[in-house]
Amino acid sequence: MTWYTSFFTDLANGFWRGAVQPAHTSAEIDFVTGFSSGRRVLDAPCGSGRHSIELARRGYAVTGLDISAEAIAFARSSAPSLDWRLGDVTTLGSFGFTADLALCMGNSFGYLSHADSERFLADMAAIAPVLVLDYGCAAESLLPSLPGSIRMSAGGVDMVAVNSYDVASGRLLIDFTFTSGSRVQRSVCEQHVYTAGELSRMLLSAGFSSVSLYGDVDGSAFSIGSRRLLAVARR
Repeated sequence: MTWYTSFFTDLANGFWRGAVQPAHTSAEIDFVTGFSSGRRVLDAPCGSGRHSIELARRGYAVTGLDISAEAIAFARSSAPSLDWRLGDVTTLGSFGFTADLALCMGNSFGYLSHADSERFLADMAAIAPVLVLDYGCAAESLLPSLPGSIRMSAGGVDMVAVNSYDVASGRLLIDFTFTSGSRVQRSVCEQHVYTAGELSRMLLSAGFSSVSLYGDVDGSAFSIGSRRLLAVARR
C-alpha cells in the first residue's frame, strides 16, 4: 500500500487544519486566480477543502478531489453544496474533468512515483489550460537548510517530524508522530525532491507550453533559499 493512502487521518488532517490561518488561504487564492479568466476550477488534491471553499466563496465553480475519506467528509460538512470527490489523483484521467484552472496546492506534489507524477501532470494538462502547482520540496528550497527535526502544535494535535534525505533516490523521508491525548499516529511520509529545472521540464513534457516560477504568492521570483516553489504552467 502506498504511504499516502493511509497517512491522512483525523490526527494528521486536524493538525494541518489548525496550522494554516485563513489569511494564508486568502492570499494563495488571490495569487492563483490571477492566472485564469475562467470560473471552473479543479482542486486536486484538495485536502480538507480550504482552497476550494475560498474559491467558491468568490463565485468559482469548484470540484475538489482527495484520497482521504476523513478530509472529504470534513469538506462536505463545511460546504455541502460543493462538488467533492473521493478518489486518487493517479486516476484523474478516468473522471472526465474539464476546467479553466487546475490547482495542486498544499505541497502535495512529489508524493507519487516519478512515473505517476508524470502521468498526473499530463492529466492536468489535458484538463485545464493553466495549472498552478505549489511545491515545498524543490531542491533549491529544501536542501540548503533541511532541519533534522520539527516540533509544532496545531488544532489540538502535537506533531514531531524527523527528516532524512535519501541521496540515491532523491527522496525526503519524514518520520511523523502525531499525538492528541492518548492517541498516537506514527507514519513515514516520502516525497520526491526535484530541482526547479527538472519540474519545469516535466511540465513541458506533460503538454504545457510555458512555465513561470515564483517564490511566494507575492509574485517574487523563485531562487535558492525560497520558502516554496509556485509553478504556473500554461498550455
